[in-house]
Amino acid sequence: MQPASAVHRRRRFSRPKLLAAIWSGGVAVAAIVIDSNLGGTIVRIPSGTTASGAACIALTIALSGCSEGAEPRQLSAAQLLGEANKTMKSLRAVTIAARLTKEDGRWGTTWMRTDLKGTCSFRSAGSTGEKLEQIRIGDTDYIRPNLKHMQVSGIDTKGRKDQKDWVKTTVDPATPADEDGLTDCTRTFASFGNAAKGKAGKIDGVPTTSLIVTDATDEGATYTFHVAAEGKPYIYRVVYKSPDFRNVTTFSDFDTPLNVEPPKTDVMDLFDYSPFS
Repeated sequence: MQPASAVHRRRRFSRPKLLAAIWSGGVAVAAIVIDSNLGGTIVRIPSGTTASGAACIALTIALSGCSEGAEPRQLSAAQLLGEANKTMKSLRAVTIAARLTKEDGRWGTTWMRTDLKGTCSFRSAGSTGEKLEQIRIGDTDYIRPNLKHMQVSGIDTKGRKDQKDWVKTTVDPATPADEDGLTDCTRTFASFGNAAKGKAGKIDGVPTTSLIVTDATDEGATYTFHVAAEGKPYIYRVVYKSPDFRNVTTFSDFDTPLNVEPPKTDVMDLFDYSPFS
């Protein structure tokens, strides 16, 4: 989340199976499964496994009802979370929505449609009425704060009754993400802490497995990752709970068209626009 090169001149904004085998009389002499969903992980099928048993292993990582005594390959919670993060990092487009609620009732929301690299559409809002819109395409940020957002950001709005104008500025790569309330369109998908499997469930009709993560550096807090139990292991929801606040982040529209375009209205240069000059 960063804006222009001359930061001091502007006001800051708050804020995816291959089975190879040698058969003899219907029994595997040697066989391997190369699982592309696990980044090319090689799963060996024990010699003596029958054709039906090997097919069962090849078709799934964790499959119930396999006959012939074949043992399905089970992923640990940490492994499953690692595969989920790998899948999410490979996305070309995704929608990320979040809502943070504090113990005192205050809240904040964000919504972002992004390629996870440098093109996105972003919105944020807060319980005191502030709103901010941002579109980032390449090295250009288009920004539209509402009047309340300008006020809580310390911008003089005397004599103004509303604020609906879009302004643009050049992205400064040296400005840290989030510093100005703007997004840099990226999202970190990385494993951490200690993971354990929780209950199975459904999100929007999709069967999911919950992974509960705790970390010694965040005492009293838990992260619950809801990961698709079928097909690609997309993360559908992350719920963070701590003594102070709760944050729910949802992910959707995986690899659908990005559709991020500049505002379809007049746009002024940030430093030519009096409230920000």
